[in-house]
Amino acid sequence: MATQKILSGAKDRLDAIRAEGRLTEESFVELAAIYDNVAYVFLYLESNEQHVDYRWLLPYRDAFFKDQELDRTLLTLCTNLHCENPDIEECRRAYVGHLNDKLAADPTSAAELAGLQDQAKDIVQAGRQDQLAFLARLGVDTEGGTADTIGYTLISATPDAARRVKLVGAMTALRDKRLGLLIDTVDAMTEIRRATSHGQGARSVLAHTMRRCAVDEETARHIVDAYVSGAIEDRGSLETDIREVIGDVGAPIDHFGRYIRTLQGDLKVPLFDLRACLAFIEDVAVRVFGLSMQRLPESSPGVWSVVVSRGEKTIGYINFDLWDAGRNRTANTTSGIRNRVDWGSIVQLPIAYISCRFHRDTHGRERITFQNVHSLFHEVGHALNHILIRKRLPTLSGLDYLPLERIEDLSMWTEKWVYHPDFVAHLELSEEEREGMRFCQRVKILEYRRNHIDRAVTAALDFELHRVKSGGLRESFQRLDDRFGVARYCSLGEFPVYFAWPMINANPGATFAYTRSAAESAEAFAPLLRRQLSDIEPVEFEGAFDACFDFDEPSSSPDIRSIFTFYGDSLWRSAG
Repeated sequence: MATQKILSGAKDRLDAIRAEGRLTEESFVELAAIYDNVAYVFLYLESNEQHVDYRWLLPYRDAFFKDQELDRTLLTLCTNLHCENPDIEECRRAYVGHLNDKLAADPTSAAELAGLQDQAKDIVQAGRQDQLAFLARLGVDTEGGTADTIGYTLISATPDAARRVKLVGAMTALRDKRLGLLIDTVDAMTEIRRATSHGQGARSVLAHTMRRCAVDEETARHIVDAYVSGAIEDRGSLETDIREVIGDVGAPIDHFGRYIRTLQGDLKVPLFDLRACLAFIEDVAVRVFGLSMQRLPESSPGVWSVVVSRGEKTIGYINFDLWDAGRNRTANTTSGIRNRVDWGSIVQLPIAYISCRFHRDTHGRERITFQNVHSLFHEVGHALNHILIRKRLPTLSGLDYLPLERIEDLSMWTEKWVYHPDFVAHLELSEEEREGMRFCQRVKILEYRRNHIDRAVTAALDFELHRVKSGGLRESFQRLDDRFGVARYCSLGEFPVYFAWPMINANPGATFAYTRSAAESAEAFAPLLRRQLSDIEPVEFEGAFDACFDFDEPSSSPDIRSIFTFYGDSLWRSAG
């Protein structure tokens, strides 16, 4: 209901602006901010559709983004406007160009692409339902969980290696039951993108996407290739570690859950005080960015509102929506107006919304898992980016505020504070809880290592499929295997699901951006592990994050090996 209220209010305000019959600089700024906010709400909802049923909200998406009469009206209003402020005028011209391109696009192709995307999602969902039915036949409780998480729990709890192999095989067979149809659907989507990009004068889908990047195609290829090579090398090391713990199994990664369970033994995994975690990340914002965060009286039960200031000046707000595991959400998320608007007399402070998942213990305290602390810190990074960005109002979607390769830099940097020794000290844990914390850190690192191949091959397939002018997913996977031998570590069936993701659909070919941000954040954060937060001063970081806040700053070229160094064998020990 809260999301519906946000969307309904935004639509009412949009209709009011439209009814005025003319735009001013102020109303154009508000118009663009409305679209930015709504775009990001749907981007989040679509990314989490496995957990969130938002179909009843789709009429709002159509009302904002699929109404050609509205688009024509907005184009006329924006064309007739001239803004005295050069920054606003730049945004107005960009928005006029966007609307012209959108109205000139073939509506049939757009509808076909949307239909194919829905078809791909339906195919994936059918496989997940088959897996849940299989698990239910085995007597497993499948209520309130996903096929992936329930299957992982069952397999990791199975002591017999041969039975684990059979379970993995059965789950994989059900996932791939409709693989041919899913691949054909992805290939059909790719062909529509190719025709569209060709019609827009680009030599390939990738080349069209790279127009929104500050790095060139060759740099992106280097990022992809370096990550694939490093992921393969690290997988060999991880397989050796697994065999040393659980024995000489044929496909060690299939036994990863059992490996983690064996490492844990009888160790109790703790929950952490939610408010203490938030207080720590607030202190990071103070020490690094010179910000202060003052908690306001709760606007409603469970909402922790924070005003963010620099000196005496208020620069934005963050609303932490605190919700327990029983409420209908399953991940920490950020939404909100993503840019500060402060041009002359026009001041519109950014507001970010972060959902914080927790469990309430028997004493009524809000407790949070380590995984959700990691997610929370990541989203705080996005919120800070919303608040601190400089005079760049996106006009196309919620991710247009920076070059694509930099959109995760700050969030990935902020999430790494979960490994910092000062975070452990801040929580004032017992020795048993400290040991549990060290285990949680180690597991997160091991999970990151397990997923290197998945992330690397996804980025490489996305890049290759949208780089070439013909051929489909099978051919791209074969070329990747010919170059790197990836089929030894993964199968094609693992990857078509990702091609229905919002990121790939919005920016085909650009999944490499996550790799670059992972390396950039690891390279920037690693030296801080040896520093105390209390010794850090904002002056040390002046200019260090400019690329996160200013579109016109250059993108760095981090060493991709920084990812493997940061998540290496020794980090969890030093972090503890």
